[in-house]
Amino acid sequence: MQSTVANPDKLLSAPRIHPAGEVSPSESPKTPGKMSEAQERVCSAWDAEGESAVFEKCDAMESEPQEGNVEYKLMLLSPSEERLEHLVTQMLWRLAEGQGEAIYEIGVEDDGSCTGLSQGDLEDSLATLRTMAGRVNAHVTPLRYIQGKKGNCAEVLVRKIPEEGCFRDLRVAVVGNVDSGKSTIIGVLTTGRLDNGRGLARSNVFRHRHELESGRTSSISQQIMGLDLDGKLVNDGSLRDYSWTEIVERSAKVITFIDLAGHEKYIKTTVTGMTGSLPGYAMVVVGANMGVLRMTREHLGVALALKLPLLFVVTKVDMCPPNILQQTIDDLSKILRSPGVRKMPLVVRSEGDVLSASRSLSNDHRVAPIFLTSSVTGADLNLVRMLLNLLPPRTDPEAPGSPGEFHVDDTFQVTGVGAVVAGTMLRGGITVRSN
Repeated sequence: MQSTVANPDKLLSAPRIHPAGEVSPSESPKTPGKMSEAQERVCSAWDAEGESAVFEKCDAMESEPQEGNVEYKLMLLSPSEERLEHLVTQMLWRLAEGQGEAIYEIGVEDDGSCTGLSQGDLEDSLATLRTMAGRVNAHVTPLRYIQGKKGNCAEVLVRKIPEEGCFRDLRVAVVGNVDSGKSTIIGVLTTGRLDNGRGLARSNVFRHRHELESGRTSSISQQIMGLDLDGKLVNDGSLRDYSWTEIVERSAKVITFIDLAGHEKYIKTTVTGMTGSLPGYAMVVVGANMGVLRMTREHLGVALALKLPLLFVVTKVDMCPPNILQQTIDDLSKILRSPGVRKMPLVVRSEGDVLSASRSLSNDHRVAPIFLTSSVTGADLNLVRMLLNLLPPRTDPEAPGSPGEFHVDDTFQVTGVGAVVAGTMLRGGITVRSN
């Protein structure tokens, strides 16, 4: 499978699109029913000034996993009511496997062969998929379109619409050596505003005055990033800053970043955060100009001991010479391939790479994606957000009627209110006056 891909949202302008095949303007689709915004943009691209849309070419994927939240379907054309009920039941199972999220590969056979469909059949299959999703109260978002052997294929995210007052929480522990840019990238991801190169973004993350003065995290802090049903950033701070209550109310999925200390004298604090805050994933931040240092290896060892799926973010690529950046990537890849780690490094350069990484992290955890980013220029931060949008929360299913369990992380006093307890809800629920 080739690794370049076209994002439907940037189909004609994305610089990463490599011509691999074209769709004739005469095959412009006529979609029954209402199309999503992404589909409308794709369809309008075919008709715009006689230009042809360009898709990534793909001949085969890995075979369909028997477990997990990924489902392959060659076509979904006019199923009978009995067949439709079976498909709906299958969708419910895939959604349960992905904690309310599933990836559907339309036009792909069970063995992973990307056969493809004509544009009309593909749009009819997507219409059937939307009908299935409507019966289980889910939302359909096309992620990308690819060119198969005989036609086009579509990769689609199906996300269960959360009930009022509920949301999916993906918890990510952010670790790495001191001065690697952990707090800065969290500040950029959670506000949508780029850093100025002088610590503007991290000032929104620090909790204590001495952290602002030194520029180094010494405590455990949490920041959230809200995503809507289409995966768009809710707390975009371009106009104003949103409160956590507003973010949660407007989000279908909340990414909780657990910002941890990088200095060696705070290693106990970092270990406490990685064990007590119940992260589902570990994001290891590496400074491109610094390379893989000793504390990076220490944090990586803790994450491996906790069996956390790993993603790596190389920061400061805008200020790093190319030869130093390549050396950092080589060193990181060598560590990941070593006998004690045994991961497959994947340098993420396109949306297709993101989808491949999300499938692995959701199932066998063998792939370790590596992002090359800059908090100043914003390079590839959209790919980091896309991966976090696709990753399912890693929580154990609760038994019906299980008692509530709350892990206390912090306590503090609020004037006029009194004592306030902050922490993590492990299972169950707690209401006012509950025992």
